[in-house]
Amino acid sequence: MKKNKKRLSVLVLLILLAVVTVGYALLSSSLSINGTSQITSSTWDVHFENVSITTGSVAATAAPTIDTSKLNISYEVTLAKPGDFYEFTVDVKNAGSVAAKLSDLPTLTGVSTEQDVYTNYTFTHTDGTAIAKGETLAAGASKNFKVRVEYDKNISASQLPTAAQNMTLTVGMAYEQA
Repeated sequence: MKKNKKRLSVLVLLILLAVVTVGYALLSSSLSINGTSQITSSTWDVHFENVSITTGSVAATAAPTIDTSKLNISYEVTLAKPGDFYEFTVDVKNAGSVAAKLSDLPTLTGVSTEQDVYTNYTFTHTDGTAIAKGETLAAGASKNFKVRVEYDKNISASQLPTAAQNMTLTVGMAYEQA
């Protein structure tokens, strides 16, 4: 009887060991995810180029100049009488491989509060429509814009300046990844 109990105990222990081994194997798993990824090279190059003066503009004191960063245009102009204007077009070129969007409205600086009364200073699309924040520019594409400063021809005699006014104007645009 002792022998049978011993055998039975050994058999139960073997069965229990087999159950624990199989249970452990069923409950433990090893998952693995394998993959590959490639990041291609990209370039960022959004800039001004191709400044062209509009016919009929007054002569500039300093013609429009694109700075070395190609992100700003500076020029100087003197408007002698109401109706005089200075206007040029410029391309914004995306020579990079990443699409761009305008992160903010273009900046127009150089007009004092006094000069703003009799001066119209605009930066628009060449068809005259306003430029909107968030406009996109695809990689390899370019857009043409128009910059215009004008001595307002509709001002009253009391609003005319009493002294000559030289203006040093700057246009700037800020693009970011689209």
